[in-house]
Amino acid sequence: MLKVDNLSKKFGDFQVLSNVSINAEAGQIYGLVGSNGCGKTTLLKHIMMIYKQDQGNISLDENIVKEDSELIKDFYFVQDSLFFPYQFTLNKLFAYEKLLYKNISEEKFNKLVNYFNIDKNKNLNKMSKGQKKQAAFVMAISTQPKVLLLDEIVDGLDAVIKRKFWDILIQEVMDNEMTVIISSHDLKELDNICDKVGIMHEGEILKEENLEKMKDDIKRVQFAVEGEFDLSKYIEFNIIKSVRIGSVYVCTLTGNADDFKRRLESDYNVLVFDKLSMSLEEIFITELGGAGYGTEQK
Repeated sequence: MLKVDNLSKKFGDFQVLSNVSINAEAGQIYGLVGSNGCGKTTLLKHIMMIYKQDQGNISLDENIVKEDSELIKDFYFVQDSLFFPYQFTLNKLFAYEKLLYKNISEEKFNKLVNYFNIDKNKNLNKMSKGQKKQAAFVMAISTQPKVLLLDEIVDGLDAVIKRKFWDILIQEVMDNEMTVIISSHDLKELDNICDKVGIMHEGEILKEENLEKMKDDIKRVQFAVEGEFDLSKYIEFNIIKSVRIGSVYVCTLTGNADDFKRRLESDYNVLVFDKLSMSLEEIFITELGGAGYGTEQK
């Protein structure tokens, strides 16, 4: 397990991270999502020891990770903004990283180069953004790290290449028990592949949970009743949001949906009642809305 424990960081007077704690399991994909500028990339850079925290610890399997420790050699980070050494091709980059990563696989490298149809002799800095992302991903998987950090890895890629990315990543996680943390704004993509999610806002973790449990904890129901629905009588179900569309009410709640239905049926003649599935995007909006994000008055 990769564990970040009460990590805090200031840049000057600005508190970038405040008591951040996350737990990313081996053999799982962890989705790190949050508002713009909330500190996701900064957190990843701390895990990679690019930045030094003011307080808190990072550990892998209960061993504290430090800049000069052997543990960091099993970490790999693909940043959103990619910069490659001058005149480097993917072949040259592989030869260079072969000196750094003891578990790097030439067989896997060549297989992935063919799979993504990359010209490994082309100057990396002359590639398109999408081609650079593919090249960086190939290198990341080829090194066979224990911890893989991906920052906006599929940004700017078409649907076909995205699917290739996810297929390879999921297979690697299953085969090698990697710990993967992905920071992304593409919540629909993460919804399909993540086991666990951490939601960040203003340098803090608002919520961290298994994605399926997160979806169970926040429910959405739609219903129609005879007469006017009185929201104030249902406080115990913690209705976060209620919207009326014509004669239909749509409510988001954290209380028990079945108990809510039974109570509703005892108070009203219920014409329609349906449970609606919640997507990661909807959960994200709900959680950040509860923190006041996006609800500012014009």
